[in-house]
Amino acid sequence: MTDALPLHDEQAELVTTDDRWALSLDRVLPHPVEAVWAALTRAEQVPAWAPFAPTRDLDSPGPVGLPETPDAEPGAPAEVRRADRDRLLVLTRDRDELRFELTPDVTGTLLRLTHTFTDRSRAPAYAAGWHLCLAALDGTLAGLELPKVTGDAARAHGWDELHDRYGTLLEEL
Repeated sequence: MTDALPLHDEQAELVTTDDRWALSLDRVLPHPVEAVWAALTRAEQVPAWAPFAPTRDLDSPGPVGLPETPDAEPGAPAEVRRADRDRLLVLTRDRDELRFELTPDVTGTLLRLTHTFTDRSRAPAYAAGWHLCLAALDGTLAGLELPKVTGDAARAHGWDELHDRYGTLLEEL
């Protein structure tokens, strides 16, 4: 038996600069910054919550494979651009950038994920996917036994409904 995903409100910000879009989601996680950093950067912890399984730890700059599963092909070129321990992780994958900013909070850690991309129409899909991933990150840090929430499995966790709600929310921005 597996545990249920922690619940989080649908919250996102979408801004444009030049020909790119930046989608940001904030989550206050009731876990210490050091634990969140480890879950973001240790190759053995990342697949429990993320849509990729890094081929190495993400705690230092340089090229990295980010296949969907540990036994899959690496896919698009990826790189760790910045890894400032317990503060900032910046990854690029193809033309997208993923930025994870950590700030200590009185209840744990404020995590801001910013995904920068080119195709505005993908924003609701990215928001729904990251919503599930961040819920899985929270649950994993809490020690819950969670099912996979990415790829085809996302639909079983409400991805379609989240997509629709984020579509409405982001249209208003």
